Amino acid sequence: MRQKYDITLKDLLKDIPKVFLKLITGYETGRFIDVQFPDIQLREPDLAFEVENGKIVHFEIQSRNDNTMLERMYLYSGFIFNQHRKLPVQIVLYVGSEPMNMKNHIEGEGVNYSYKLIDIREIDCRRLLESDCPEDIVLAILCKTDDVDATIRTILDKLSVLPPKKREGYIRKLLYLSDLRRLYPKVKLEVSKMPITIDVKDSDIFKEGKEEGKGEGLIEGIELGLELKYGQAGLELMPAVRVVDSVDKLEEIKNLIRKAGSVDELKVFLGNIL
Repeated sequence: MRQKYDITLKDLLKDIPKVFLKLITGYETGRFIDVQFPDIQLREPDLAFEVENGKIVHFEIQSRNDNTMLERMYLYSGFIFNQHRKLPVQIVLYVGSEPMNMKNHIEGEGVNYSYKLIDIREIDCRRLLESDCPEDIVLAILCKTDDVDATIRTILDKLSVLPPKKREGYIRKLLYLSDLRRLYPKVKLEVSKMPITIDVKDSDIFKEGKEEGKGEGLIEGIELGLELKYGQAGLELMPAVRVVDSVDKLEEIKNLIRKAGSVDELKVFLGNIL
């Protein structure tokens, strides 16, 4: 399910919700830029964009505390500087339910580094509910509120005026994110009262989450198998593996690793099933 939260949040933030980003970064508009982090495998930041004064803002979204976050962000800063010759403004947005507990500062010989660490629960949802941007409105479900029920109703009232297809898409995003606050049953109940047609069965979300979790585990197992059996040559196949969205095909790839005698042989097998 964590991947579902991440995908939903990135999808909302990539449209640059003006009020939310103004609250977080001080900027309302920006242009997304391409940044890749070379490592054992190809990595990319959650979000990176250039704002009007030329600064680069780098976002990472965390639904869990990560005790390696400081090291990761420091490394990411170096990669961004290497590619764009600019030190980025870095922000980790924490959206989890547990108390936020991550380090964001380090000092050493000639080094004084920090990134901005924000708990989304400290943002007053009323600021977002005043917006006409649906991305802002949906994100309000994760923010601070004194009246959860009223907040949910306000969000749905604002989304109800959208065209049907667009409205359904944002309501699904709202349902996904509401589970981070254990509000899914409340949101589902309010949605069921709306004079619209939308399938909000619990199985829709949790079945997808279960499949995604299984897929993540298989990808990790495939990566380990490729590295152990073929080393770096095997890991070079991971970009092709990561685009596979079928659990059955991932299972087949995992079995193929055991059977293939060489990387070239595995490439042939992969070519037949992808």
